[in-house]
Amino acid sequence: EEKEWMQPLLDIRNELDIQEDHDRRDFRRIWGNVQLFERNVDGETKVVPIPGPYTKEWREHWIRRVLTAQTEIRKNAPELRDITLITPEELSEIRRIWLEEKHEFDDSLPRIYCEVTGEVFRDLRPGADTSLLGSDEWTVLEEICNNDSMHLELMAKLLDTERQFRTMARRNGIYDALEKCFESSSRSKEEAIANAHYKRDLKNAVKEVDVAAIKQLTWASLKFQAKDSSDIEPTE
Repeated sequence: EEKEWMQPLLDIRNELDIQEDHDRRDFRRIWGNVQLFERNVDGETKVVPIPGPYTKEWREHWIRRVLTAQTEIRKNAPELRDITLITPEELSEIRRIWLEEKHEFDDSLPRIYCEVTGEVFRDLRPGADTSLLGSDEWTVLEEICNNDSMHLELMAKLLDTERQFRTMARRNGIYDALEKCFESSSRSKEEAIANAHYKRDLKNAVKEVDVAAIKQLTWASLKFQAKDSSDIEPTE
C-alpha cells in the first residue's frame, strides 16, 4: 500500500511490454517510405513491411497515459507532488514535431494536456500558438475526406506545406516538398505495400540478371499505367 502511487507507472510499463504492436504503428518508416524485411512466421519466411512509428491515435494515447500517471502520482503521493515524468520542454518539442513534421494542425497536445491536468499548456516557443490552420479546419477536412485516413493525411500535408512556405521570403523547394507529400501519402496502405514489393522484386531480378522476370515486371508496370491513364476522361 505504501507504493500504491507506483501503480500508474506499472500500468504503462505493462501496456508497453508486448511483443506485437504492429497494429499500433504506421506501415511506413518515419520518412513515409515502405521498407520490407524477411520475417519467419510459423516456420515460413514472409516479406512484410518494417513497422514504423506509432500512429497519430497511439501517440496521443501515450501522451495522455503519461500525463495521467504524472497527475495521479502528484495527487496521491504528497512527497512526490513535484515529480515530472515528461517536462514542458519535451512536450513543446513533441507538439512542434506533430505540427511541423507530421502536419497535424489539429494541434491535439494542448487539448490533451488541459483535459488531463485541468491546466492550460504553456508553450515557451516563440509564436507557438500562432497558426493559420487549427482544429476547426481539421474537422472540416475530416468530413471532406469521409474517414479516409490516407486522403486526410495527404490533404493535411499539402495544405500545411503550402502554409509553411507561405511565410517564407522565397518559396524555393515548394514543388519538391509537395511532391514528397504525394510520394508518401497518395497511395492506400495496400497500394503502397504492393508498390514496395514490386520495387523489391525488380531490384532482385536485376541483381540476378533475370531478363524474363524484368520484362514481366516492367510490362506489368506499363500495363497498370496504361490502365490508369485510360480511366482519365479527356478534357476539351
